[in-house]
Amino acid sequence: MKLFNKNPKEDLGLIQDEIQTSVSFTSFFTAVTLFFVGLLITQYKSFDPSVSMPILFLILSTFGFLYSTLIFANASGKIARFEEKDIRKDMGLGNSLSEYFGVYLLVLSIPLVINVITEDYFLRIATILAALGGLSIYHFAGFSIMGRSFKKTHYIFLLLLVALEVMMYLFQFNNIFYFTSTAVVLILLLIVISALSRE
Repeated sequence: MKLFNKNPKEDLGLIQDEIQTSVSFTSFFTAVTLFFVGLLITQYKSFDPSVSMPILFLILSTFGFLYSTLIFANASGKIARFEEKDIRKDMGLGNSLSEYFGVYLLVLSIPLVINVITEDYFLRIATILAALGGLSIYHFAGFSIMGRSFKKTHYIFLLLLVALEVMMYLFQFNNIFYFTSTAVVLILLLIVISALSRE
């Protein structure tokens, strides 16, 4: 499929709109995750050691959004030069970084943060259900990049992510920390494998 069709000016406008939207989205979420990292780090000593897991996820999420923003911004210069192949590559890489390292790690970190900062059981359980339910709906509705890259097998990746998150959440909830390091490594490994295997 050609990126530039019969009317290059119209195509350029659509691509520029997509890049502007992507830059706005990823730069906003870079700021959001950075804000939460800063907030948690300033209160670090008042939390138990399990807060380091969601902080790590938020830091990695910040970098995922930051680098995808840079890739999208750099792609805008390639539009003027009609570098069709490079633009497609940049958009794919930016979208993958944003989703796998930005969105997934942000979604996975939120229940873990809430688990540490409040003892309200309703809020803790509602947060993990909302986070994992929303992630599942996102996948089952066919919007995920992982779904496009892995077709039906992406449900296995999703199931593994959800299972690891639930296990990590439960161990954190019950102050059992020996599994959490393993779960963090497995989640990051799963995300890296998914991102490297993108379409």
